[in-house]
Amino acid sequence: MNDRALKVLEQYELDVTGTRRGRGCWYLDTPEGTGILSEYAGTENRALFQNLVMGAVCEGGYRNVDVILPNKEGLLVSKDWEENRYVVKKWYPGRECDPSNEAEVLRAVENLARLHCLMRLKEENDCYAARPPLEELRAWNAQLRKIRTFVRTRQKKSAFEQLFLDSYDQYLQQATEALSQLSRVNDLLEELREDKKGCVCHGDYSHHHVLICGYEIATTNFDCCRFDFQVNDLYRFMRKILEKHDWNTRLGMRMLESYGRVRPLSHTERRLLYVRMLYPEKFRKLAGTYYGGSKAWISRQYSDKLVKMNRQEKARAGFLKLLEA
Repeated sequence: MNDRALKVLEQYELDVTGTRRGRGCWYLDTPEGTGILSEYAGTENRALFQNLVMGAVCEGGYRNVDVILPNKEGLLVSKDWEENRYVVKKWYPGRECDPSNEAEVLRAVENLARLHCLMRLKEENDCYAARPPLEELRAWNAQLRKIRTFVRTRQKKSAFEQLFLDSYDQYLQQATEALSQLSRVNDLLEELREDKKGCVCHGDYSHHHVLICGYEIATTNFDCCRFDFQVNDLYRFMRKILEKHDWNTRLGMRMLESYGRVRPLSHTERRLLYVRMLYPEKFRKLAGTYYGGSKAWISRQYSDKLVKMNRQEKARAGFLKLLEA
């Protein structure tokens, strides 16, 4: 973000005493505390929805969230002369959660459970509702088959493309089984959706968005928050952490226990968590990145990631077996 972005601050009644560059943002020093200026891809309505969710969290006593501050006109999204959109948020001095530190990972899981207890609105808006899981998995499986067909037709296959075809069947089998199991519990999911009506997911809860501020924790980046099964947040966080720990079974079960002490999972939520873990999302994402990228030069990183994924399959299967029990 260049210096010209700071001109946007003229639209705010903020006493900014100092600025410093951050990663894709500017940190702002004010008498009221630290703020942050960053570009924003959403609309004014999306920003209003984010603040509504964070407002519910704050009312519940959890105040360390990056609420978007209004400008002089009362708008949450400000534009520069080129129509680029920006927001100013509250910020917190701290560091990102260390995914290699088990104690911090467990703190982050408990923090997520606490957030989930508070992230509930009285009314739902279909504009901010996630796609039903069954519909989502069907679309993903169709995408995988489309990519396989494309790779098969390639005359001269790269090392990654050959490895993709060699690995494809085992991952498609997992994807098909996940869809089958999800179909069997879909009626229970509909009941759960009614029971949990108004519940909101963070949508992008990761160690990058959990700030360790001494004895406290701050949670940031609610840009992807939406009405959804909250266990999906837990799934995303657990999957990314467990991939970094070679699917350590002990750590995985400790994460589940830490979450459950604050917000116990129902049987249906546990089944959904298992189905999500069973689905080969890492493989699907890697395939999608390859398919959407240049075919003239295919990065070796694709092959390296797939080799690592294949290497972790035995440990992943062990965790899934324990989770299913």
